Amino acid sequence: MSLNNILKDIINDKRSGSSKIIKNTLELLKKVEEDERYKVCERIVKAHPSMAGLRFIAEFVKSNPQIEELKLEIEKMNSKTVENLASVVDNKVVTTLSRSHIVEKGLLKARKINVLESLPEKEGIEMARWLKGRDKEVEIFHDAFVSYAVKNCDLVVVGADTILKNGFINKTGTLPLALVAKHFNKEFYVASPSYKLVRAELNVEFDETFEFVDDKLVTALIWEGGIEEWRKLKEVEW
Repeated sequence: MSLNNILKDIINDKRSGSSKIIKNTLELLKKVEEDERYKVCERIVKAHPSMAGLRFIAEFVKSNPQIEELKLEIEKMNSKTVENLASVVDNKVVTTLSRSHIVEKGLLKARKINVLESLPEKEGIEMARWLKGRDKEVEIFHDAFVSYAVKNCDLVVVGADTILKNGFINKTGTLPLALVAKHFNKEFYVASPSYKLVRAELNVEFDETFEFVDDKLVTALIWEGGIEEWRKLKEVEW
């Protein structure tokens, strides 16, 4: 496949989570001439404005051609985040939605996973198939059954496309899920590496298939550095 076709596939990918799109972007950039990499990043960022990790990559390649170095660092962050998530969900019944590759890998330690189908693209069904293929007990719920899925779980976990000082941005349906978790007094975790952090409050562009969730609805952020309450994140020098 030509580089141009690979780029088009990344730009038009509206089903994958940000981790996969970031991985595909890094693989593409390795094949692109150094003086063209930033332009390629700009096109991808424009197509996926909700994904802060892509802006992180764009800023990196603007001044540093060492893509392999960046790729290894991101993989390290992802791996540690997965490890920390696994420790939280170990032998628990977990409810989630959409498809985050970091979340699905961390959920391999869960006893059972309730997955919301995640309209309109139904990415949740893809996650459920992936987990079932690894012999996990999975139950798929229509989005309208979110209250039943949450009531019958131990905790809720979602990924994030952007982490902000006062909350996070993720797939549409995340806000209702967070509100239902609050209603049933269930812990609500966000699993995301720190390269998705943005030095801002809610002034970040995102499209209609994503939504903002206030940090007051979040129990903690699971990232490569550990498990952190959001109020402590506000003390970090962003």
